Parts: sequence; C-alpha cells; structure tokens
Amino acid sequence: MKTIIVNSAREKTYTINLVKELPEDGSKTVEIKNTGMSSTAKQRRLQWLWAGEVARSGLGQDDNKESVHVRAKWMFARPILLRDNELFGILYNAFMDLVKDSVAVPELCRQFTAQHISTERMTKRQRSEYLSEFERYWTCKGVQLTSPDLLGLGLKTIGGC
Repeated sequence: MKTIIVNSAREKTYTINLVKELPEDGSKTVEIKNTGMSSTAKQRRLQWLWAGEVARSGLGQDDNKESVHVRAKWMFARPILLRDNELFGILYNAFMDLVKDSVAVPELCRQFTAQHISTERMTKRQRSEYLSEFERYWTCKGVQLTSPDLLGLGLKTIGGC
C-alpha cells in the first residue's frame, strides 16, 4: 500500500496511525521518500534531452548526444569549475601543461573532458548556470530546444545571442 502525503494534517495523521498499527514482528517495511523528481534529476533529464536535440539538429559538430555532452562539458562546465573549484583548476592546469606540445591535444582534451569534467558533481546552482549557457549558445545557433519550463525548471536566462 502506498500513501502519499500532500501537506494535509488528516493524511499525516492517517499515515502515523498506519505506522502505529504495524506488526512488531518485522514482517512489514516502511519507506519514506520524495515522490517527485529532484531538481537535479530534472536538470539531468533536460541536459540529455537537449544533447539529443542538438545532435539531431545537424547544426553542431557532433551527431550523437554523448559527443554533444562531452563538447558541452568542455565549453560550459569547464569554465564554471575553473572559477569555483580550486582542486579542479590545479588538475586542469597540470594536464594542460603536460599536453601542450602534443600533436594529439584535441583528442587528449576530449578524453580529459569525458573522464574528469563531471556535471554530476556540480552544485544545483552550477548546473543551472551550465544549462543556461548551453541553452543560450544553441538557441543562438538556431537549435529549437525544449523549454525548461515544461520540466519545471525555470532557468535564469543569461544574455542574448
């Protein structure tokens, strides 16, 4: 049986009584969890939705959403992490010093981005900034992106094209 409490004193009282009536033999389990998608889950969903839309648009350099995602992390997440995360800055600068003379810099940067730049470890605010930059960039290029409002994410718009 599932009971969803929607801020009603009556529903809360009902749920408390259900818990009080549980057998003490350990044969039942009570689980309490959020019922809706968290903001970060919505951000993740939007991020991948947009990556697919950019890939299908044909307006970028990448033809699949994974490649769009890696390029977006380099373009939009990297500057945020360099600004906000001292340890990331040290790691990034050491990497760039090591590869600066290599003929394979673009491929090494792609690998570094895929393995060491994580939008999952960004704060909700950082990810919101990342998504706003992504949206601004690609809409200015002519890509029709799904509105974040449809997913309950009111992103702060950052400048125009």
